[in-house]
Amino acid sequence: MAENHSPSLGFKGDSIVAQHAIFALLVDTLSNQIQVKYQSMRVSPFDTHMRIMSAFNAALLIYATTSVAEVILRTQKSVHQRLVGNIRLFASALAAILLLVTLSLIVSCIISVLWTCLFVKLAYESCQDLCQLLSQTTNKVLSMLKKLIAPVRSPKEKPNQPNVEVLASPETDGQC
Repeated sequence: MAENHSPSLGFKGDSIVAQHAIFALLVDTLSNQIQVKYQSMRVSPFDTHMRIMSAFNAALLIYATTSVAEVILRTQKSVHQRLVGNIRLFASALAAILLLVTLSLIVSCIISVLWTCLFVKLAYESCQDLCQLLSQTTNKVLSMLKKLIAPVRSPKEKPNQPNVEVLASPETDGQC
């Protein structure tokens, strides 16, 4: 993320704007095609493909939420921007596939293979980022604990009383 990864070209300012524009154009085109397909029918895609449209709405909500989070992280110059960007890309691809399912099942299956490849790539990058984040967090927690424990176990402290060993006499051993 921060030190080991060079910034991806896909997460530069102009590239992100282009990704949003492509996604908006794709969703607009697919929704227009769905309107044309269902124009002569008395049912809507929400009636015939209720689960798919619900999943589409969920993917669209995730896309919108991660887009806002990505902008906030970008302004803060956070190292987590790439992770949130990967989630945004995954949600946008899923939303497009779900809209395509309502139009053509065969075409959506073919494109789903491409989406799966994108998912595997993004999941691999995200796992690397999460592992590095976990490693950094663990190192910081361990260093904090060492700093907290060090004064408690300091050998510089001297006891107030000398060490006195009390030996039990054989007369009092085991008797009241």
